[in-house]
Amino acid sequence: MRNISLGVVFASLLLGGIVGAASPSAAPADLSGVWIPVAGPTDALTADNVRLTERARVALAAFDPRHHDSTRFCMPYGTPRNTLSTAPYPVEILQRPERLTMIFDRLGDVRRVFLDGRARPKPLWPTWLGHSLGHWEGKTLVIETLALTKESILNDNGLPHSEDMRVVERLSVSTRDGVQWLQDEIAITDPAMYETPIKVTRRFRRVDGAPMSEGSVSCLLDQWRQDLETHNRTLVDELRQSAGSDKGAQR
Repeated sequence: MRNISLGVVFASLLLGGIVGAASPSAAPADLSGVWIPVAGPTDALTADNVRLTERARVALAAFDPRHHDSTRFCMPYGTPRNTLSTAPYPVEILQRPERLTMIFDRLGDVRRVFLDGRARPKPLWPTWLGHSLGHWEGKTLVIETLALTKESILNDNGLPHSEDMRVVERLSVSTRDGVQWLQDEIAITDPAMYETPIKVTRRFRRVDGAPMSEGSVSCLLDQWRQDLETHNRTLVDELRQSAGSDKGAQR
């Protein structure tokens, strides 16, 4: 009798596990689609709402967008600036079991988040977008990104970060009044630059059929070219003035 009871219990547990695995609640959320950023009360990231270290204050004071903003040289926005600087352009998410891809319209950045349980490569070299691994906690996708080059910045005003920065995101989808919303809760930890972790939330609204451009627009190469032309004209004017002064002295 005891053997029969144990067998029944085992069969019940096994059957329950199979049913639970097949239930809709066990499936990952579907994040795929085109999402338009929506401003919210907690998505602002400025020097006023973070606690800078002395090293960060020095870097911020020396920031010059003409020399320190990667987008001026047609380089990527970088993570997580691409997510925080999306507006007003959409982001498209392509989701597969082993990988999630985020395409930032007009910014030119393409993020790949690996979901297949792989280990991080060694050595792990810093890059603009970093190395992102993700896993599911119920319906929430948790992404950890490491190895982000210090050449990138966190916002347009030059908030710096070190190469030890760690970015953890929690992406979830909800439905309200027939509209799907994507929420990205971002936690940034970088003790070298910030005395406490930074927490910021970015929200997106799903818009089926929203147009995506065929590629990124021209980065800020035109602006860089204009700056270079202005610089060259200034040099030419200075040389002319110098030449005129030399002729006057010879007379």
